[in-house]
Amino acid sequence: MIEIIICDDDKSSRDKVEEIVKRFMSNHKLDCSIKKYSDYNDKFIADIVPNGKKIYLLDIDTPSRSGIDVARIIRKRDVESIIIFVTGYEEFGKLVLKKNIMCLSFINKFENLKNDLETSLQEALDFFNTNKVIRITDSGVTYSIRLNSILYITRDNTDRRTIVKCDKNEYRLKMNLSDVKELFGEHFIQTHRSCFVNEYRIDNIDHKNKVITFDNGMTIDLLSDTYGKDLK
Repeated sequence: MIEIIICDDDKSSRDKVEEIVKRFMSNHKLDCSIKKYSDYNDKFIADIVPNGKKIYLLDIDTPSRSGIDVARIIRKRDVESIIIFVTGYEEFGKLVLKKNIMCLSFINKFENLKNDLETSLQEALDFFNTNKVIRITDSGVTYSIRLNSILYITRDNTDRRTIVKCDKNEYRLKMNLSDVKELFGEHFIQTHRSCFVNEYRIDNIDHKNKVITFDNGMTIDLLSDTYGKDLK
């Protein structure tokens, strides 16, 4: 579950941002909770606690406080949540980047809002996934595998091993394919009876030639009509 916190003193802007977020999360089949504020009031400040995956979508100026000051408060309490500024005060962009508050991006809400916000949300998801490490113990050996480095998992029936294919290496495990997939989570989608693919690493799907291309240029042909027909 990802928590999205939106603050903007303009209702139409809040609603527009919320609509974009909901559609984006729905398209990615991700669960999220959304909280909306019209001001950086005491209730908003009290809600700044490190608690799982959070994305703050902040305006610069509200009646009570500046978004820059609030970002400082967030960073004092929580260094892992994502901060994205969505504001009409474009002139503050360079100032924000100099404040060492580790914001992901600065978006002008009056220009290309949908595209820029969706791009930033995807970057936020990539950040969460990149920083998640899965630890698997197999035959007495514990492996630490960064989730976003995994391209796909498949089954080698010759030596009865499950192969976890990553960017630079692969792990050959005695565990069942389904058990490994369960550890990695729901964004590993089945493309073949013996293959699950990390959907965040897919760059292109060629249904005609049954080829999946990943974002690092690697390709596989483990795409069947049964499991691949619903892939977009």
